[in-house]
Amino acid sequence: MSSPFQSQQEQQQQQQHPRLQFVDIGANLMDDRFQKGEYFGKERHRADFDAVLERAIQAGVTHIILTAGTLEESRQAVQAVRNYRQKHIPNDDDDNNNNDQRNLFLACTVGVHPTRCQQEFIDNVVATTRTADTVLDELRQVAEDGVQDGAVVALGEMGLDYDRLQFSPKHVQQEFLQRQLDVFSSSAASDTVKSLPLFLHNRSVGRDLVLALQQHQQQQQQLKQKPQLPLRGVVHSFDDTLELAQEFIAMGLYIGLNGCSLKNEDNLMVVKELPLSSILVETDCPYCEIKPTHAGYKYVQTFFDKRTEKKFVPGMGVKGRTEPNHIVQVVEVIAGIKGLSTHEVANVCYKNSLDLYGLSTLL
Repeated sequence: MSSPFQSQQEQQQQQQHPRLQFVDIGANLMDDRFQKGEYFGKERHRADFDAVLERAIQAGVTHIILTAGTLEESRQAVQAVRNYRQKHIPNDDDDNNNNDQRNLFLACTVGVHPTRCQQEFIDNVVATTRTADTVLDELRQVAEDGVQDGAVVALGEMGLDYDRLQFSPKHVQQEFLQRQLDVFSSSAASDTVKSLPLFLHNRSVGRDLVLALQQHQQQQQQLKQKPQLPLRGVVHSFDDTLELAQEFIAMGLYIGLNGCSLKNEDNLMVVKELPLSSILVETDCPYCEIKPTHAGYKYVQTFFDKRTEKKFVPGMGVKGRTEPNHIVQVVEVIAGIKGLSTHEVANVCYKNSLDLYGLSTLL
């Protein structure tokens, strides 16, 4: 809405160039750098989670999905969403109704990251009476609890990562990807949980994730004796080939892009050929900064004043730590690669995100 104090020229400019809006579909805001102000085990400043959210709002971010990668992190993410809503989303008769943070929708995922599978399903249960099945069912229960109030909107982060096999061997990742998919689609799972989109991780695995998803689909088709339905979800932080992206898209999945998707010229060529209708944007904060050495950096138009964590300034960003407000840079790079306006890219990706997560009915 235009302000009555704006000039006619300002109102016309606002109508011609409306404010950009974003959904950050992947934000690791449960990381200690946001929750504790800790970097590599050392406390550098007070937690600035709320300030990070405020900067996101000022940048036009309307929805953020917190990414979870372990059972405990999934629980913490659900609680963080609820704490945020209780604190920042007042009732209509609340005197604090002018709180800007009520304009941000926060939700989260539930799942175990491929590099954490060894830790979560094997190492953590060795000296206990719990089993991998116990952990899997507890994950399902967290998801069931979270969908009751819309705190949980996706399943993940799950998938495969062969770049970091020192944390979780290939066979362990493959087994527990399938077992997570199975438990979330089992008879014990509610229809609401079964219908949640997937938040998928794919790193240097060739076609193995495609094959794993196809295997799961075929198993579900045989069990239910129904035609195979397209998958719903996103392969986030995509940095692989165009051919692989096209396979994922053909399966019904979106492609998630962030700074790690825009590092080299090969990445840019892939992005140029991806249909905009299949792209979602994310920051993967605090990771995946778009650095001056990256091929996509030449298209960045928006810059942020930051300080190192050792010279932290309240209300200011931290060097080397991405935040949800940096999502505008991802959009600017995609727009530059494709020769489109930032508004067109932002608007299409925004609609894509709302469509996938059903977020338009939640904010």
